[in-house]
Amino acid sequence: MTSTNTPRFAVVGHPNKGKSSIVAALAQNDAIDISSRSGTTLHADPFEITIGDAAYTLIDTPGFQRPRRALEWLNRHATSADQRRQAIARFVSSDDCAKQFPDEVALLKPISEGAAILYVVDGSRP
Repeated sequence: MTSTNTPRFAVVGHPNKGKSSIVAALAQNDAIDISSRSGTTLHADPFEITIGDAAYTLIDTPGFQRPRRALEWLNRHATSADQRRQAIARFVSSDDCAKQFPDEVALLKPISEGAAILYVVDGSRP
């Protein structure tokens, strides 16, 4: 059971960059789906990691499928920096956004709930 004091990290990035592979390796969980096919991870799934007396949670998220369109939506709803937090809250709670941007909503929801960000990139590609 995850405590409210347990650090949480949303593992985010573009599709097929190794997000689920990193989570599976750190969680030592062979049941996590890993595929070369884009879109394998559909939901934000938490995995608790315990090392001795310490624990943290990694949240495996879908990759950005429509990042430019999602950013356009957010920019339309937050014209200044002080409006961004509210715009993201509206984005992740909107049924319309859940239909248009299901991956981005799943990816941003744990971040909007306070998870830190672990951004995964493929270092073999510029």
